[in-house]
Amino acid sequence: MNIRKLSIFYETASCLNMSKVAKEMYISQPSISQCISEIEAELNTKLFDRIGKKLFLTYEGEIFFNYTRRILNIYEEGVNTIKDCASENRGKIIIGASITIGIYIMPYVIKKFNEEVPDIEISLVIDSQSNIEDLISHNKVDIAFIESSTSCSEVISKEICRDELVFISGINHEWKDKKYLEKEDFLDNIFIFRDDGSGTRETFETFLKSKNIEYKGYLELSHIEAIINYVKLNMGISCVPYISVVEKEKLGDLNISRLKDCKIERSLYIVIHKDKYISLPIKLFICFCEKFLDKELLEQINEEHNKY
Repeated sequence: MNIRKLSIFYETASCLNMSKVAKEMYISQPSISQCISEIEAELNTKLFDRIGKKLFLTYEGEIFFNYTRRILNIYEEGVNTIKDCASENRGKIIIGASITIGIYIMPYVIKKFNEEVPDIEISLVIDSQSNIEDLISHNKVDIAFIESSTSCSEVISKEICRDELVFISGINHEWKDKKYLEKEDFLDNIFIFRDDGSGTRETFETFLKSKNIEYKGYLELSHIEAIINYVKLNMGISCVPYISVVEKEKLGDLNISRLKDCKIERSLYIVIHKDKYISLPIKLFICFCEKFLDKELLEQINEEHNKY
């Protein structure tokens, strides 16, 4: 048994799809089958059940999968430690970010970081929070930023800053002169929500339930810019991060309102896999974010928007 075989087993156990693993690792499916058979023979136990054309991990396979992940992480740690010794302040970081953070916050963070540490290459993956959590769990990104707390037991999370959610409506909507809303204002309105898996939606729905706010119905869209465009056409109202609409308010494209005597805030989190090796580039980026992502960050970004 060697690292290559363990990697093949790990990838196969992660997705339970040999054709996908074969494509990603540039090997044939028979080679994968042979590798799995050799590991099973060495362990004298079955790691997979093959039912029809589908793969399933056995109980022993689940146990070996967890140990394999730890072995591969330790191996990666050893290799990267040696590389760090030879190449300080150089390397690559793959960052995952949920949609609002990825679009509206990370550009400023990455720009500032590159000014301070220009030799570290950064790759950014933007997706829904649920997909980002999946990527961090499977070690496909090094570090991630999400918009609500996670229940995933495989990651470590830390609150990094807070942002505000506001209500938006079209310029001809009945709310056009209302900066502060009462509960009754929502009754005859259609809400436009983000899709399931969105941190913004989770925060918003939790808030509505906590305040017993009723509404007429809802429309579901997968992207925040789509929501904004639908709202501009008076097809409904929504609740979005203030950072995503501050510029549009300035241009007169939208009305922004808040609930009377209540501010909707949420925490933004930085997350990393609990078994992840913290390389020097990742360590530098985390330290930078802890310094830069303070309570004044969103105000700074809003000021940048207002310059234009």
